[in-house]
Amino acid sequence: MDAYEELLERLKNIDLISQIGGLLGWDQEVLMPPKAAALRAEQLAWVSKTGHEATTDPRIGELLTELEAREDLNDVQSANVRLARDSYDKATKLPTEFVEEMAKHKSQSLISWQKARAEDDFSIFRDDLAKMVYLARQKADYLGYEELRYDALLDIYESGLTVSRVDPLFAGLRENVAPLVKAVVERGERPEMGFIENNSWSQSGQESLSQSVSEALGFDFAAGRRDASTHPFCGGPNPDDVRWTTRYSETDPFGSLYGSMHETGHGLYEQGRPRNLDFQPAGQANGLGVHESQSRLFENQVGRSREFCEWALPIWKENFPENMEGVSAEDLWRAVNLVEPSLIRTESDEATYNLHIMIRYEVEKKLIAGEIEVDDLPDVWDDMYEEFLGIRAPNRTLGVLQDIHWSMGAFGYFPTYTLGNLYAAQLLAKAREDLPDHDEQIRNGDFAPILDWMRSRVHARGSILEPAALIEEATGSPPSPDAFVEYLQDKVKRLYGLTA
Repeated sequence: MDAYEELLERLKNIDLISQIGGLLGWDQEVLMPPKAAALRAEQLAWVSKTGHEATTDPRIGELLTELEAREDLNDVQSANVRLARDSYDKATKLPTEFVEEMAKHKSQSLISWQKARAEDDFSIFRDDLAKMVYLARQKADYLGYEELRYDALLDIYESGLTVSRVDPLFAGLRENVAPLVKAVVERGERPEMGFIENNSWSQSGQESLSQSVSEALGFDFAAGRRDASTHPFCGGPNPDDVRWTTRYSETDPFGSLYGSMHETGHGLYEQGRPRNLDFQPAGQANGLGVHESQSRLFENQVGRSREFCEWALPIWKENFPENMEGVSAEDLWRAVNLVEPSLIRTESDEATYNLHIMIRYEVEKKLIAGEIEVDDLPDVWDDMYEEFLGIRAPNRTLGVLQDIHWSMGAFGYFPTYTLGNLYAAQLLAKAREDLPDHDEQIRNGDFAPILDWMRSRVHARGSILEPAALIEEATGSPPSPDAFVEYLQDKVKRLYGLTA
C-alpha cells in the first residue's frame, strides 16, 4: 500500500473514534439519565485512550517522515500531512494515562458544574475545577511553550495563537469599542423594551420560531437536529449528522432565537464541509476562529440587521400574536441591538461581547500562570466585571459558573470567539462587494446567496490552508479588526445617533 493511502486509512480510524466520542458527549449533555454519569466517564475515557493510542502509533510518525520528503504531493495531500504532523506531535507529547485521566475527569467535572450552576453553589464545582486547572497546567507543560504556559493552550484552538498576538488585539478593540459603549451609556437612551420585558414567552413558541429561522437560513434537518441543553452547542460527527442545541427562558426570547442562529451558523459550516474529504484532516473545519466567524455572522451581522428584522417580524407575530401586537420592524431591530452592559456573555450585545471575552482571557492567563488560584476565582471574576462593565453578579450562577468551558478543560478557547467576530466582519464586507443586492435578499428572506458565498469561500475549503491564509484568500486581505470596528461604529451610529 502507498504511504499516503496507509496514512489516510489510519486517519479515518482516528476520526471514527473521535466521532463516536462526540456522540457520547452530545448524549451526555442532552439525553443521558443522571445515574449514567459514572459509566459515561468510563466510556469517554476509553474512547480518548483508544484515540490517543491510534494517533501516537509510531507507524504514523514513519509515514509522515516518508511523505514529508516527497515533492509530488498536491495541496490537499500536503495539508493532510501538515495537519497530521501537528496532531501527531502534540499527541506524542501527552502520555496515554494522562489523556485517559483528563477525559474521565472532564465527564465528572461537567456533571458537578451543571449541579453547581443549578444550585448556585460554587463549592460543588470547586474541587473538580481545581483538578481541571492542575491538569490544564500539566497539559501545557507536556506540550511545551517558548514564553508563557498559556501559549501552549491557546495554540490548541488556533494554530500559532499566543499571548503576544492576543494582547494587542484586545487593546485595539478596547480603544475603539469601549468609547462606543461609554457614549451609549452616557447618552442614557434605551430602546422600547416593554414588549419583551413585560411579557411571558412560551417555550413552544420559541421552539417554533427557532426552527423556522434555522430552516430558512439553510440548515438541513434531514441531516441534523435541534435540542435543548444547559449550554448551547453544536456537535455531531459528520455533515450528514449535525446536532445543535439552545436553551429557553420564558422572560427572554432573544436568548433562544439568537442562540439558535449562532449554533445554526456552526451547523451550516459543518454541513458545508467538502464531502470528498470525509475522514481527512483537510476536510475538517478550519479552526475555532473561522468556525466562530460563521456562527457570529448569521447570529449578528445577518440576524441583527434591520433587513432581517423586517423579514422575521411576521414569524414573530405568528408565534406570539398577543406579545407582538403593535410591534414594528423598527422596534424589533432596536430591541435586538440594545447596547447595555450585562452579566451573561451568550446574551450580550455586539458592542460589549468582546469585553466579556477579554475578562475570561485575563482570568485564564492569571489562573494558568498561578497568579491566582481556584478559590480566588469567584471574587476575581466579579471584580473584573465591575471594572470593565460596571456591573456585579448577584450570585455565582450569573457570575463565574455561567460558562461550560472550564468544566471541559477548554482553557485558551475563549479568545477564538473574538477572532470569529473579526473574521465575520471581514468576510461579510467582501461578500457585500460580490453581492450588491445583499440587503434586499435578506429583507426577502433569501439567504441562499450569502450561504453560497460562504460555502464556496470558506466551507468547501476545509482546512487546506492555515486559518489566516484562508481569510486572506477569501477576502483579499490578511486578518484585521478594521472591518469589525467600522461595522460596529456604523451600526451604533444608526441606532443611537452617535458619531463616535
